[in-house]
Amino acid sequence: MMIKRRDLLAAGGALLGGAAFGALTPMRSAQAHEYDLGKLTIEHPWVRAPKDGETTAYFYAFIHNKGGVADKLIAVKSPNVGKTTFHADASHVVAEGGIAVAANKTTTLSPEGPHVVLAEVKKINPVGWGMELVLVFEKAGEVTVDAAVDAPDAKHAHDAEALERWEKAHAAGSEAKPAKPAAEHDHGGHEHHHHHEEPADAKKP
Repeated sequence: MMIKRRDLLAAGGALLGGAAFGALTPMRSAQAHEYDLGKLTIEHPWVRAPKDGETTAYFYAFIHNKGGVADKLIAVKSPNVGKTTFHADASHVVAEGGIAVAANKTTTLSPEGPHVVLAEVKKINPVGWGMELVLVFEKAGEVTVDAAVDAPDAKHAHDAEALERWEKAHAAGSEAKPAKPAAEHDHGGHEHHHHHEEPADAKKP
């Protein structure tokens, strides 16, 4: 993605005009990080980045099924992911055929529950950026989402403590960050860490 989500959240979108904002990100707004697909709503999709030297990431989200018909997440596609595996729970029991999405219920993909393993990741944007993924449901069809890329040990989306640990661990080997403008220092604490610019296709260190 061209713009890092944390910067958008910190700035409240005030620095971007509506046309530019719409052209650079598929999100309807920085705060409403959700995508509708028929009776399904995918909320807060996020990815745990691979650990240093590894190529395995993990995908999580809230999937709200407002319809009376059950569905199933059967694929997660990206040209930068070699293989995906669906796990039924935190014990890594493989969910053959995909993850069930019950009718009239929210299915939570999380580190403590069902989740998707993204293996053989060829390229991923740095922590704090986004990763475009195509979710394929058995009945509802396909939807493209921009999943937030969080630290490898994040427990939930936008985990500020995990982000801080990741930044400290990678500070020594990274370029010096430019000083943050004074006007941007008071924006909710944990959402203003990323103010350095990197190319959208930058590889993870």
